[in-house]
Amino acid sequence: MKNGTQRVPTTIEDYMKVLITGATGLLGRELFKEFSLDGRFDITGLGFSRAEPPIQKLDLLNASEVKEFVEKAQPDVIIHSAAERKPDISEKDPEATEALNVKATRTLLEAAQSVGAYIFYFSTDYVFDGTQPPYSIDAEPNPLNFYGKSKLEGEKVVLEDSQSIVLRVPVLYGPVETTDESPVSVIAENVKQRNSVKMDHWATRFPTFTPDVASVTRQLIIKRTEDPSLSGIFHWSGNEPMTKYDMAVAFAKHWDLPEDELIANSECPPGAPRPKNAQLDCSRLKDLGVGEQTDFSEVLKRLF
Repeated sequence: MKNGTQRVPTTIEDYMKVLITGATGLLGRELFKEFSLDGRFDITGLGFSRAEPPIQKLDLLNASEVKEFVEKAQPDVIIHSAAERKPDISEKDPEATEALNVKATRTLLEAAQSVGAYIFYFSTDYVFDGTQPPYSIDAEPNPLNFYGKSKLEGEKVVLEDSQSIVLRVPVLYGPVETTDESPVSVIAENVKQRNSVKMDHWATRFPTFTPDVASVTRQLIIKRTEDPSLSGIFHWSGNEPMTKYDMAVAFAKHWDLPEDELIANSECPPGAPRPKNAQLDCSRLKDLGVGEQTDFSEVLKRLF
């Protein structure tokens, strides 16, 4: 047992034990794949409702089970990607959202501290109100919806430990198991099915490819082994500003479908309030030589 004394490997060759929560989700699957392909990491993926071997089942809402599991696993880092990530669902069920996004995060932090591990926590651009982009890592958060508020509270929890890392990312897309795993996949399906629906042309997003985020995560953790002072908040995102309508047009062009069937809606969309433009300043990672940004058009060729 590490007895709460943090052990950060001095080089990646020291072999790192990594726990990944949410390893059955959109981002978690790519994280599990990315780290599994690097033989310098000993990976344990955790899931719940969709957990099947090699992913192990663990209820993050059961504090005693979580602490017992972490005590047995003795990880060096816990990558925490599990979350309630849908703003409209969060708005309707704030208690369940807080339980997973805040309380479970607290449990993981306490478990990590007890074995000398640190937390790598995923947060969101929705911690900002979207009125003054681009947002630096030290910009003042002002979330507009409960999802953003819950993720900000999760940030505050993990940052109580100065060793923690927070990586904020915007809307994610990548290989999906079900269409509703990503708003981008929903857009693609609507375009493919020729559903003439209004597409949001109000909010500017920066769609970010999940394999890119997984690569950046691995790169940053390797950098951390070389420089243990690397901690705190980081930002990463794709580099192409797009509304949902812009994405729909890109899909239509890709499939040679008529663009005039798509309807741009320039009004603020209904549902949980969203920021108009919460662009993230990614310079801290870029200055470290960390990064991966796949063009949207290239992803269309790969996935669609």
